Amino acid sequence: MHKASIFEETSEVIHQEAFEENQFVITLKAPKASKTAKPGEFAFVDCGEQTLLRRPLSYLRTNPNNDTVEFMYKIIGPGLEALSKMTAGDSVKMMGPIGNGFSHDLSKQTPVFIGGGVGIPPVLFLAEYLKENNPEMTPYAFFGSEIPFPFETTESEINIEGLEQSNFATIKDMEEKQIPCRLASLANFKGCYNGYVTELVDTWLSQLNPSEKEKIILYACGPEVMLEAAAKLARNHKLDCQLSLEEFMACAIGGCAGCTVKVSIDEQIAMKRVCVDGPVFDAKAIYPQ
Repeated sequence: MHKASIFEETSEVIHQEAFEENQFVITLKAPKASKTAKPGEFAFVDCGEQTLLRRPLSYLRTNPNNDTVEFMYKIIGPGLEALSKMTAGDSVKMMGPIGNGFSHDLSKQTPVFIGGGVGIPPVLFLAEYLKENNPEMTPYAFFGSEIPFPFETTESEINIEGLEQSNFATIKDMEEKQIPCRLASLANFKGCYNGYVTELVDTWLSQLNPSEKEKIILYACGPEVMLEAAAKLARNHKLDCQLSLEEFMACAIGGCAGCTVKVSIDEQIAMKRVCVDGPVFDAKAIYPQ
C-alpha cells in the first residue's frame, strides 16, 4: 500500500457518457490522482445522494496534462445509480489512488491482457500505459462481455496469427495505439469470438512456440469465474499471471477487514485484504493447484 500517494480530493465532473445496459464512463477533474494513479489501483468514490458507503472504482485512464481521471462502471445498486445522475460541474469526493496495482517485469516483452465486463478498465489502462512507456513492447488485449461494450468498436486491420478471420472486432482505442485486440461474447455480437474470452486466449496461446511463450505474462480482471479460468490458463501454458480482484468494501483502507480473501503463501493459507494488500495478486496465490 502506497500511503504517501493516497489523497482525499474533491473532484469536478467534466463529462459523463451513458452506454447500453446501464454502463457509464465518467471523467473527473482530479489533479492529484491524475498525476499519481497507476494501472490496477482504485479510488473510493462518494456517489452522492447521501449514500452511506463509498464505492471502489478502478481507474480506466488518467491524463495528467489536463488533470483528469476516468472511471467506467455499471449500475449495481443505489450508490452507482446516484453517481450516474451526476452531470458536468457537480462535485464528487473521492479517496485514492488506493491499493497495490499491477507490476511488470520488463523482460516480459509480450504482456497479454484479459478483461471481462466491468473488469476491463484496469487491464485496458495497463495496456495503454505500457505501450506508451515501452513502445518496443508488443502487448495483446482480449476482452469479453455479455452486453454491448461501452467502447467504440471497429474492424481490426491488425492481424493476430492463429485466430479465425471471422474474429475481427476490436476496440478502436486499442487499434489506434497499435495494440492487437480481439473481443469475445456469448451474445453473438458481430465480429466477436462466440465463446468465453479465456477460450479465445487459449486458442491463440496454443499455436505459439515455447520461445514465444517465455516472453508472455498474463494480466486479468473480471468476474471470479473468469479469473479462475485465467489462472488455469496460465498453469496450462506455464505463464506468470497477475489477477485484479473485485470485492465489496466498507472502508477501503484496511481497517474493517471486510474484503479479505484466502491467499496461499508458501503453501500456507493467509487472509489478505483486497483493498490494501491487493487488489492485484499473483494467480498462484489465489488459485493454487
